[in-house]
Amino acid sequence: MNIMIQRFSLYFAALLLAVTLFSCSDDMQRTLQPTPSAFGSINSVTVIADSSLWLSQARDSVAFFFESPYIILPQPEPIFDIRHIEPRKLAEEPTFQELRNYIVLADLSDADSPTTKMVLNDLNDAKISQVKEEGFGTAVAKNKWATGQQLIYLMGRDETELLAGMSNIYPSVVKRLADAERERVRITTYFEGINRGLGDTVQQKIGARLDVPGSYSLVPIDEPNFVWLRKETQGGSLNIMGTRVPYESQGQLTKEGLKEIRDQLGKQYISTTLEDTYMKVNDVDLPLFTESMELNGQFALEGRGIWEIENDYLGGPFVSYLINNEAERELVFIDGFVLAPGRKKRELVEQLVQVLRTTEVQ
Repeated sequence: MNIMIQRFSLYFAALLLAVTLFSCSDDMQRTLQPTPSAFGSINSVTVIADSSLWLSQARDSVAFFFESPYIILPQPEPIFDIRHIEPRKLAEEPTFQELRNYIVLADLSDADSPTTKMVLNDLNDAKISQVKEEGFGTAVAKNKWATGQQLIYLMGRDETELLAGMSNIYPSVVKRLADAERERVRITTYFEGINRGLGDTVQQKIGARLDVPGSYSLVPIDEPNFVWLRKETQGGSLNIMGTRVPYESQGQLTKEGLKEIRDQLGKQYISTTLEDTYMKVNDVDLPLFTESMELNGQFALEGRGIWEIENDYLGGPFVSYLINNEAERELVFIDGFVLAPGRKKRELVEQLVQVLRTTEVQ
């Protein structure tokens, strides 16, 4: 009798659980569904704005602030790839809710605006009151529709205040977007891990430690103070070369000094199958930009420009770092260059920068 009671109790409990699960409300079931992960190409940004606002002046302002050229590439590419959608698209095509980066432009004076209604629903009354009082304001939201996404709200009391405020705030917006995308580039760059063995080789050759991605290999050149690493890509390659030279004067840590070292390496080690070819800096068609910075505790000069092969028709972008190793009274030069004919190169340069900025003199 006791066994029958126990079995009945277990059966009743299971039945009750089943009824409870199948009678969940729609809201409960939606809550139990997994949140999708945000997707989208690196450095892509979706602008949510009403068509009326977008077609008046906002489109030109966004293009000026967020589609300016990436420094420095043989063919111009923007720092971000911008796409505009209206709020209704978010409901009509759910995949638009799963992108990674959004900028929301709202003119709060337009009460009938779908974007304004979305902003009023997303943000608290205190924030909206502050924007209406001060004329312009910003807010940031994370993971609204998908994991790993961010929304940057730019709001104006009216259209004039919105555009004026955007012109002042855009550098910080660019930085926030770039910082988030830089982490994605890092993950892509080191998808295959770190090659510790090649890192040791780099250290022996040039006296600096480098986190070499697992996808790179050593170009066999038997020189005591020179190293060349390469990663094959579709239709081209990513390349890293480095050397060290004695420190002689402050004049070496200049644009001219950086160019001289790079041209020496290019002339000595890099050529094509054609006769009398070698790599050199082309600062005639596009300038060589340099900037002083601190790299892992050491003074460094960053250089960005384009290279070309003398007596041939190859070229591409490069990024160099000339680092002052005061303890050893020498300069460490590390350089990354892209060979990718006919391909976009922005993300490839960003991958090289991720690697080069791990350089640490020993």
